[in-house]
Amino acid sequence: MTLDEIIENALTRYEREYDRYLELSARVAEICRVEIVEGNAIRAQVTSRVKTAKSFEGKIRKLAKQDPRAVKSVDAVFASIRDLAGVRIATYDKELEGKVVAGIQARFLGPNGASLQPEKKDKRANDPSNFYRATHCDVFLRPEELVGAYSHLHDTPCEVQVCSLMAHVWNEIEHDIRYKHFSGELSPTEQELLVSLGHLSRAGDGVISRLLAATEARLKNRSGEFADVYDFVARTCQWFPGADFAIHAGPLFTELDLLGLRAPKDLEAVLGDTTDLEARARTELAKLDVSLKARGHTRPSLDPSSSDLLLVLLLPKLARKIVENHPPGRGIGGEPRIAWIATRYEEIRSSEATA
Repeated sequence: MTLDEIIENALTRYEREYDRYLELSARVAEICRVEIVEGNAIRAQVTSRVKTAKSFEGKIRKLAKQDPRAVKSVDAVFASIRDLAGVRIATYDKELEGKVVAGIQARFLGPNGASLQPEKKDKRANDPSNFYRATHCDVFLRPEELVGAYSHLHDTPCEVQVCSLMAHVWNEIEHDIRYKHFSGELSPTEQELLVSLGHLSRAGDGVISRLLAATEARLKNRSGEFADVYDFVARTCQWFPGADFAIHAGPLFTELDLLGLRAPKDLEAVLGDTTDLEARARTELAKLDVSLKARGHTRPSLDPSSSDLLLVLLLPKLARKIVENHPPGRGIGGEPRIAWIATRYEEIRSSEATA
């Protein structure tokens, strides 16, 4: 079979399976947005896309020049090209890229059910004029998720790219100019301007990090109700200096809003004395963790380096209300983590009261 015939057959198959990749990219983007970005109060943009047929054909032809064995058959083409479905997470703060990648590793699987191995790319290490920087992750949904509408996504990869917003600007512009339209070699002026833009993007990363740090410092001095989850984290994290309070803060902030706890004074009314709050929280979290594991509950686990420290202090007075806020059968994707924890807490408290 000639290369043109393989391409024609691959494009026919891709057209037939296009909706599958569209569903996968949308689902992976939703998980990344809700659980990893919003769930951990990370400022970032999450976007998804599926390759166009023209882009797919171009990649096959490029791959044929680099490694003819990778395109010897239609199956080989689909095994070699792993980014038909794609998601990009662009963090405002470069320093949070690692946190996002860690969240992806914990949430998704790699090929054949193995642990996910990210590939960190920084092309400037070998080429001073190339400022491309991003971490690539080929992710697969977990087996328990491959049911119902997602049952046909078995063994289908989605490439997730993580970079800062500033890196994303350079990556996209350089890709469009150099590769997307196959418009030939860049002129010296284009090369020079891309390098200038690259230096500006790297400097911009530092400026944004400092800007967000200054914003957080300003928020710590605010009073009144929390404006948003970032304000909530900035003001409440002071009670837990040894934790990364942003972890799991998104769902907790949403739950507190449902409960009418919308300002530090509202939380203090429930918590009482806030002296040595972190020490108290770590003691309570450790006790609850032991009780959960004794009953065979290992997932989701409590995280002593997160906003779970505040959650465990609120459970004695609020667990029942949290459970009531999440009736069985409501929503998609199973019981929310915070409701699961509150439900197990209520079960443990009930069993201990009747023992």
